Amino acid sequence: MKKQIGIALLGLVGSGVAQVASAQETSVTVYGRAHVSFESLKASGTKTKQVLNNNTSRIGFRGEEALGNGLKAFFQIESGVKLDDGGSGGSNALAGRESFVGLKSNFGSIKAGNFYHPYDDLHSISGNYFQLFTGTSNDATLWANGSTAATGGFDQRLPNAVSYESPTFGGLSAKLWYSFGPTSGSQEQLGSNGARAISANVLYANGPLKAAWGHLQQRRMQTHSASFYEDGFSNFITVGYQIGPVYLAALVERDKLKNINQSGNDRTRNYGHLLAKYTTGAHTVGAFYGKAYDWKGSAGRDDSGARMYTVGYNYALSKRTQVYTLYTNLKNQDAGAYVLGGSPVRAAGALADWATASEKQSGIVLGMAHNF
Repeated sequence: MKKQIGIALLGLVGSGVAQVASAQETSVTVYGRAHVSFESLKASGTKTKQVLNNNTSRIGFRGEEALGNGLKAFFQIESGVKLDDGGSGGSNALAGRESFVGLKSNFGSIKAGNFYHPYDDLHSISGNYFQLFTGTSNDATLWANGSTAATGGFDQRLPNAVSYESPTFGGLSAKLWYSFGPTSGSQEQLGSNGARAISANVLYANGPLKAAWGHLQQRRMQTHSASFYEDGFSNFITVGYQIGPVYLAALVERDKLKNINQSGNDRTRNYGHLLAKYTTGAHTVGAFYGKAYDWKGSAGRDDSGARMYTVGYNYALSKRTQVYTLYTNLKNQDAGAYVLGGSPVRAAGALADWATASEKQSGIVLGMAHNF
């Protein structure tokens, strides 16, 4: 009798635990990318060099839990993986890449953590995709003026951020994002004395058409010792259209940097690019062309423009594995500061401006990427 009662109690407890586990079940997915490229790089006045580059390889964990009444909790923890030399600096640290936690429902989603702003979320519409928007052919060399906020770039991942994403209505959606500024020890710092950033986008995606507006402003940047401007503003409009096997896209952008080196003077820049690609079966060929015009205004720089182009071929070995080859070329004007695959380099000195970069830069690339 005691044995039967014990078995019954164990059965009840087990049933209760199973019900709780079912109610609190969280689906977790392990995902990532392994992506390297062999590159032959040339800059005017230097010898050709050969390198093996890691292209933002990463590993991550994401999941969500149903909380009832249409409400879900979700999370993501993503870390960079440096396949070329095993280094752990920058984003190649635990949660060094897109990492956040949030809630979503029929009213949209909110999240908080360390992740790119809505400005960057539009990259897939017209970005130079051959290295998956990274690496030597990264269009952010010119688009967004690079990926270092301290030197006037608008494509940097900033920590301590919160965002809201609306539901989609008839193909239309919007995002709003705010960064409270970095803290000591952040992987990508602006300093901890008050720098702030605000970003937003509006996206229309319906059938073959995608069109969007992106905005980013970076405030009180003079609080960071490596910044040489006070406030930065960037706005762009981008459009993409699929016509059978052909995809065409374009972007126009306007940038402004205020109070250069505490002089009270500003500078503005226009930028634009075009993208075309043709896909048949496992084969994709494409081309990208971007042009940055001179920085104008009271703190302008004559002959500071540049142009960049990439042509390439991609072969899909499977849905998750691809190999590609490309040629990319950057040409600066006499006072151009752009660096292929990087950001403008600032000259030495407390109130120094950008340094002049090599006039001609190019790369021949053979790469492989596997998503899992």
